Amino acid sequence: MAGKFFGAAQGLPWIKSISVSNDDEHSDRLNHRYTVGFLLVCAMIATGSPLALNRITCWVPAQFVGAYSTYTNNYCWISNTYYVPTNSTVPHSKHERERAEIGYYQWTPFIFLLFALFFYLPRMLWRSMNTRSGVDLQHLVSKDKPEKIVPLIEQYCQPYERDNTIGNRCCRTLFCTSGKRLGNYLCSIYLMVKFLYLINSFIQLVLIHVILGQPGWFYGIDIWYSVFIQNSVLTDSPYFPRVTLCDLRIREVGNLHRYTVQCVLPINMFNEKMFALAWFWFIYIFVANVLSFSFTLYHMFNFHSRFTFIRDLYRKSTSKIKFNDDLIEEFTRDFLMQDGVLIIDIIYRNNSIFVATDVVHNLLSRYEKKRRQREQIQEPITFSLNTASDV
Repeated sequence: MAGKFFGAAQGLPWIKSISVSNDDEHSDRLNHRYTVGFLLVCAMIATGSPLALNRITCWVPAQFVGAYSTYTNNYCWISNTYYVPTNSTVPHSKHERERAEIGYYQWTPFIFLLFALFFYLPRMLWRSMNTRSGVDLQHLVSKDKPEKIVPLIEQYCQPYERDNTIGNRCCRTLFCTSGKRLGNYLCSIYLMVKFLYLINSFIQLVLIHVILGQPGWFYGIDIWYSVFIQNSVLTDSPYFPRVTLCDLRIREVGNLHRYTVQCVLPINMFNEKMFALAWFWFIYIFVANVLSFSFTLYHMFNFHSRFTFIRDLYRKSTSKIKFNDDLIEEFTRDFLMQDGVLIIDIIYRNNSIFVATDVVHNLLSRYEKKRRQREQIQEPITFSLNTASDV
């Protein structure tokens, strides 16, 4: 039974992504791998903590015995309790009590699972879209011999001259139908995925405050300050109160009695620590995504940056002192274009540096050889045309 369980777990997309080759950079894996793993662990803790601790324990009146006490605990768990500070008076207005309700503790496992799903969705988009380009980056990165990588990149980067009008180019770019022919399909998808990572990390921070119903943006710092600086672990927190109130209505012999009982939520000790860790982690992920998106946007629209990257790799692969910068510039601009540079950059980040340098060296050698062949073919044609015109 255990073997079947672990076998099924290994088939999950997040688990499988750990063993396969990487086709992105470290900041992307922070989102779809490490963050998803952290959130799944939090969901497991939130699911299992009620088994180790009592979910809720309410202080009931003396006449509540046996089934009354059990009913009160179950009722207050599924209904939303509300928090009133110990130095404040319990409000009599039903509207004020509803405003003080907290109802997230029942949904904590589902909240973390939802967070994990949204962090993994951009990864699903990237995998589904880059495989449609005609080159599987995971399969490409897994190869460790340049002679197996070079033909695939060369086939992908072959120039395409038909239907190259302005209208067709705009349609391909907008709808991503044949964007790889323009040399910017993978870059466009990659930039869009990074933008989704960035937006998602910001929305997750907003959702934490919306779910908890707190207006402040520094509650993570407030929690850790109170725990480690003030050493007030056992005091009530306005974000995760341990002691709450619950309004209970019981019908007895045609009469409806209302009781207000005081309840203890041990699960909020775990929720406080997990949400505080998630808040700090989301801040770190958001900063990493901002930097990653900015650098990607800069390299995508700055040709000199791409040219410098290819030239540096070629310089590491040869013992020559002088280089033909014009040839490397033409090779980068007209042959590799944006997608080819991105493919080499992914190989450089996720494979050996020697593989990336050898790939650039072989691609440039083949490009130079083919360019010489084209020049040799065009020269006799030009000579014959000039001769015919002279006659």
